[in-house]
Amino acid sequence: MRRFPIFVAIAGAAGFVGHKLSTHAGLRKPGLAAMRNRMMKRMMASMPEDSPPRLVKSILPRLEAQNEEILALLKEQNDLLRRLSAGQEQR
Repeated sequence: MRRFPIFVAIAGAAGFVGHKLSTHAGLRKPGLAAMRNRMMKRMMASMPEDSPPRLVKSILPRLEAQNEEILALLKEQNDLLRRLSAGQEQR
């Protein structure tokens, strides 16, 4: 019975240390992400205008707009099909 409080104290200390280490490691991740972003911006700026990565990056906004339009049309078609099937079920 005397060992139980010792085990609880050790487990509590291990939990506390683990929490502190995980919190400290989490603080470094945003710094790494910011550094990666800066490096990517510098790399993209140093590339020629007709390089494939820059061409892809210039096309992305148009693709996003096109995808949004396609999704809107699909949602409209889905709503129409649901209304049509609900109307046929009522007959």
